[in-house]
Amino acid sequence: MNDIEQLLLPILLVEKGLIRSCNQVFTEQVGYNEMEIVGRELQEIITLSEQSNEAGGSLDALLARVGLSNQISLISATVTNNYFYDMPIQLHCQAIEGRSDSFRVCFRILENKSIDPITTLPNGWAISSRSKHLLKNQDDRKNNFVLIFFNVDNFSTINFRYGFDIGDDYLQVIAKKLQSVVENDNLVVRFNNAKFGILVENHACLSTEKFNTHIRNICQRLCQISEEPLKLLRGVEVCKSFSIGVSEQSIHYNNFHAIEIAGETAMLQAKKYSESKYHFSTSQTLVDMLSHKLIIDALPSAIEQNKIQIYYQPQYEIKSDKLIGFEALSRWHHEALGNITPDVFVGIAEEIGLHFDFDLWVFRQVCSQIVTWRKQGLQIPKIAINISFKTLEMTTFVDRLKTVIEQTQCPTEFVELEITETASAKNLASLNNNIVRVKELGISIAIDDFGAGYSSLSMIREFHASLDKLKLDRSLIRNICNTEVDREFTRQIIKLSQVLDVHILAEGVEDKEQKDMLHSLDCDQAQGYYFAKPMTKSGAEQLIKEITN
Repeated sequence: MNDIEQLLLPILLVEKGLIRSCNQVFTEQVGYNEMEIVGRELQEIITLSEQSNEAGGSLDALLARVGLSNQISLISATVTNNYFYDMPIQLHCQAIEGRSDSFRVCFRILENKSIDPITTLPNGWAISSRSKHLLKNQDDRKNNFVLIFFNVDNFSTINFRYGFDIGDDYLQVIAKKLQSVVENDNLVVRFNNAKFGILVENHACLSTEKFNTHIRNICQRLCQISEEPLKLLRGVEVCKSFSIGVSEQSIHYNNFHAIEIAGETAMLQAKKYSESKYHFSTSQTLVDMLSHKLIIDALPSAIEQNKIQIYYQPQYEIKSDKLIGFEALSRWHHEALGNITPDVFVGIAEEIGLHFDFDLWVFRQVCSQIVTWRKQGLQIPKIAINISFKTLEMTTFVDRLKTVIEQTQCPTEFVELEITETASAKNLASLNNNIVRVKELGISIAIDDFGAGYSSLSMIREFHASLDKLKLDRSLIRNICNTEVDREFTRQIIKLSQVLDVHILAEGVEDKEQKDMLHSLDCDQAQGYYFAKPMTKSGAEQLIKEITN
């Protein structure tokens, strides 16, 4: 046997199709030790590539040919490591002299994507492959392992302050710390940046309660790492907190992606604290996660196929009870999830970058409805449409708005845009320019949910010259008759609207007492269940006809 090959290449000795021994290089590069590999069939870990036609695509056929010609030149194959990750290799087989059924198999690994180059830990490929293998062989009622997500909070500040070499050194040091906390037979990986994963298997077949206690003990020891600063290169010492999320063993996950999302979601819960914390996923996390995925999958087609319905909630002048407008509200009934609240699917639309298309779709639906009602001779009031700041900031928004108006031939004096999500505004220059251009189109502008947060006040100061209406948030109206604070706060906002010379509308008015209180405070307009619930377009038509007849 060539000593250099023995030092550099993974080598297996095979007899009658079974592995009889392996060298140290095989253990280092593939991961199995000799006890784990001896006695297994060669084809369990090595698979010939489809392109390898020399041996007819079969390892048995390959070894038979080797027995006749003593050796086979390099051919393409894959070897499965102990994480069940397949690595491409070049395979060489040689018959052992004097033994027709014994062979020496060596190979060169062409590429191993399952290793992180900075920490030399396995990476996401490895933990994914291992988890998928475990899922295939698990109890149908629960998983026999958990996935721990470990994230270093504000890791980027290390790179900014000390340089990337110190950042890399920190990753290497924390990787060793993680390995020291968990047992050798558990898998520690680095996903990306300063996010690590720990796959803890229930090797001892502990009960769910005892296994979860074991996991909590691991998490507590992980949190304790942050109690002392880590010593790095050049004498640098860094102390960071950690956010730790854990999938739940008692929950049955059908695939690795579900486990991954559950663990990450739990990690985000832990990240809300300013100290090292761990958080377990729950059955509700799984329900929320699956619902979230269903909504993401279905929302684009729901918009394209007009499965989202537009409802109209009447708005009234308080003094005269005169109908002065409608607010257009989106309603979506999902076949599997039932009624999905607008704040959920509108939030997801923003999350997946669909808010622009969704807002314009609603705008088109309402404009088309206005034109239809006018053709029917109905004396319709102004209709308010919600638009997020993220949409209003976009440079092409006003041009797209113009296109819809031109295509539908909708008179703009019947349209009002309600601007929501004030805290999310990022580009005030673009926002201000678009608001001015929208006003030039003849469309009114209202600020929605005013009084819910201080960010709204800064927007009022910035855009007051372009505003037509402020909408009092329902949280103020809820207790306006019960607390002096809310009542006085509402009074001051109404005075502000008078200074700005804009209308003021109260949302969420649910009883006569609230209406009368708002009247006494000189509030102009209101909407809410006391007046009417959101109604279908046919209900809105009927209401308009009743008022005008």
